[in-house]
Amino acid sequence: MAILILFSLLSGIVTVLSPCVLPVLPIVLSSSASQGKKRPLGVITGLIISFSVFTLAIAQIVRLLGLSANTLRYIAIGVIGLLGISMIIPKFNEWIERALSFIPNLVKDGNKAGSGFWPGFLTGLSLGLVWAPCAGPILASVTALAATQEVSFASIIVVISYAIGSGIPLLAIAYGGRSLIQKVPFLSKNLGKVQKGFGVVMILTAVMIAFNVDVLVTTWLTDSLPGSLSRALTAFESSDVITEQLDEISGRADQPSYFIFEDSETVEDILPVLGVAPEITGISNWLNSEPITLEQLRGKVVIVDFWTYSCINCVRTLPYLTDWHEKYADDGLVILGIHTPEFEFEKDAKNVEDALRRFDIEYPVAQDNDYKTWRAYNNRYWPAKYIVDAQGNLRYYHFGEGKYEETELVIQQLLNEIGVDNSENLTEKIDKNYSSDQTPETYLGYGRQESFSSPEEIAQQETFTYTIPEDIPLHHFALSGDWTINYEHVRADGLGAQLKLHFYAKDVFLVMDAENTGTVKVELLNTNESNNSPDLNDVGEISVDEARLYHLVSFDEPQEGEVLITYQDAGIESFAFTFGS
Repeated sequence: MAILILFSLLSGIVTVLSPCVLPVLPIVLSSSASQGKKRPLGVITGLIISFSVFTLAIAQIVRLLGLSANTLRYIAIGVIGLLGISMIIPKFNEWIERALSFIPNLVKDGNKAGSGFWPGFLTGLSLGLVWAPCAGPILASVTALAATQEVSFASIIVVISYAIGSGIPLLAIAYGGRSLIQKVPFLSKNLGKVQKGFGVVMILTAVMIAFNVDVLVTTWLTDSLPGSLSRALTAFESSDVITEQLDEISGRADQPSYFIFEDSETVEDILPVLGVAPEITGISNWLNSEPITLEQLRGKVVIVDFWTYSCINCVRTLPYLTDWHEKYADDGLVILGIHTPEFEFEKDAKNVEDALRRFDIEYPVAQDNDYKTWRAYNNRYWPAKYIVDAQGNLRYYHFGEGKYEETELVIQQLLNEIGVDNSENLTEKIDKNYSSDQTPETYLGYGRQESFSSPEEIAQQETFTYTIPEDIPLHHFALSGDWTINYEHVRADGLGAQLKLHFYAKDVFLVMDAENTGTVKVELLNTNESNNSPDLNDVGEISVDEARLYHLVSFDEPQEGEVLITYQDAGIESFAFTFGS
């Protein structure tokens, strides 16, 4: 453990050499121009504390405060901008110092006028929320643990060590800049102007972060640097000793080390033994089957498919899976659908059973409601397919849609290894022309939505009346009428409530649920195209009688459009839009 802590500290220190430090450098340097000697210390102290806390507990903080992570980020950016203004306007700076004077005296003389520690500390706290360092294996492993709420004492120490390591060179840069200003007569004589200049830089940096321009610049710099430099910065993190210790704190000491296959590789190239496949574990309920383990399936080829029934990307893979089940089940192929919910309602067994009937799924499906098998595979994607050979070894995997022909060739080759001479024709590829302009998946609850276009601020978990603005930007939605905004969904609380979406796609889907059966009316605006959605009745309405994905719009070709959904019954819940092309 001591070695891992040491390397975490070292990993943080070398972060200063990567382009990812660029967004924080102007703000750290701005503290050099402050009259207070303690302001740089305040910035770095705040950065270390907030980066550690937000890395380890952002999900819990979001739920506790009832704010989205994006809202917290914009608050932090606003604070950075205001502190930049304080460097330009002395009276504003004095007001901030007085406003912070009530804070307990954690640093001697910390609240004396001009010391600057607390404004610096506030800046650092904000920086910790907006800074995203280039994560090597060490930080990436701990971040993954935090995302699945498996934070341990060891992972806490590792993150703090990394944060301290990052802070050391930044603190040296801040005080180095301060020393340079003092030694150069022109700068020292014009300290006020220098400070105002840094204030302008600080405000511009806040604006860049708000519009993600910093990400574009960082990406450009990373691409421009030699690949050998990027690899050298984190090469020491990939040593066997560090990998073993990361696996121990992640609980993955016995898991295989997976890798991504290149498109140029053939099926024969990509079928090495990657390690023993993790066992199916922690399943709350089995459908279409009694409980099954991989140990029981030795001698057969197994596809472990992570999916969830309201995910359109998952739904589009199901025809291939059902076809493979029909063609190869008698030859020794077993498909295990590991249903891991994205939304709370997807944990309900009846909802999943209805989905199995709807999609004609006859192979075994396990409800992984507690994410235990998901975590055993260290999975991060819907859908994801892992193929296991007859000896229980992982031989191939693929994330997302696509590569159906390659996947089926893998199935045939592994069946051939157990003596099955299969001459089945490959499943005919479904022709889909995807568009880069297609509207992305859009969440409606305050937990993950970023495309809300009503003029009022979102009111969380209480009824609020909204009005749809005249113009909605492409890929955005707006509400009208009485609504309650929850973490995962929005609920229509009054008759005639409306939801309007401006999209670009061939097909528009919406995940909806209702405690009692309700009806929504679907209207296309500003277009003469006909709507061929199979879920619509003759008068353009959809009956919402269960929690599932409803098909709102279907065009012959992808195009821009607006859809207006009128809720004719109160209590209908809407979760997320997904799209097809």
